Amino acid sequence: MQNREIIFNSVNSEAYSKPITALVIEPDNIGPHTGAMLFTHGWGGNRFQQQDKMEYAVDEFGLVCISVEYRQSGHDFDAATGAGAYRPYDAGFYQVFDVLNGLRAILDSQPSLNRSRLFHYGGSQGGHIALLSAIFAPQTFAFVYGSSPMTHIDAAKHESAGRVFAPCELSVRNVTEHAELIRCPVYLEHGAADSNVPCDTHTRALAERLEELGGFVRVTYYTGGEHDLTPATTKMDAFRTMAPEPMRTHTNNEENDFLAGRTVEIPCAGRTLRIDWSKAADDVSLFAWQ
Repeated sequence: MQNREIIFNSVNSEAYSKPITALVIEPDNIGPHTGAMLFTHGWGGNRFQQQDKMEYAVDEFGLVCISVEYRQSGHDFDAATGAGAYRPYDAGFYQVFDVLNGLRAILDSQPSLNRSRLFHYGGSQGGHIALLSAIFAPQTFAFVYGSSPMTHIDAAKHESAGRVFAPCELSVRNVTEHAELIRCPVYLEHGAADSNVPCDTHTRALAERLEELGGFVRVTYYTGGEHDLTPATTKMDAFRTMAPEPMRTHTNNEENDFLAGRTVEIPCAGRTLRIDWSKAADDVSLFAWQ
């Protein structure tokens, strides 16, 4: 098992790019079955937050694991402690591009990776990003997995972000609203006593919508579990319970959005977000509002 870090440039609001750092943990030997898995940290977290799960996935399933430290959180906010987040906070738009561009950087640098085995796990805001990634890049992942995930910007998170969102901005961050665009299996878990990201209005509402749509969804609710699932269980133990079956069985044999250079359009409250995956990771025209 090897640990390294990469720095890549991601799209920004202006014509200059945003440098992003990612932690990469990978097996000593890369073979034809070796896929890749994103592990995305929560609001104010950093690239080391999911390291235990990354090491487990590398050791047990031979995956290259990437944790992208998206902008405005972690060491980007506080270089010494790696904790906290800027205000006003973007709350899950540019951060999705940062994380997906981190996966693109790995796939570009290691073209022999098995692209049918691309997975994404995230907790809290990381779960929000993981779920949104299945909407922004709908033909890329074999499954996505949200642990106590945000699914939209509710009133509490709106206040925490310290900014005003236009209707289209709230819409594009709302996973349940766009659940019909998710093409891959979805795995969810949530503490039923979560006071940070309420289970009923986030995970339960999304799971019910996916079921209505006939999508593949598996969900576990932990009675008495808070945002980190304790005291019912731990995030690591929950991951060991949930992850092995999909990592062994799920593949996506479609050409992924990045390799295909596919265009994705998402209707959002009277406007449309247009993403052009043929563009470079730091190209200001990677996405546009129409």
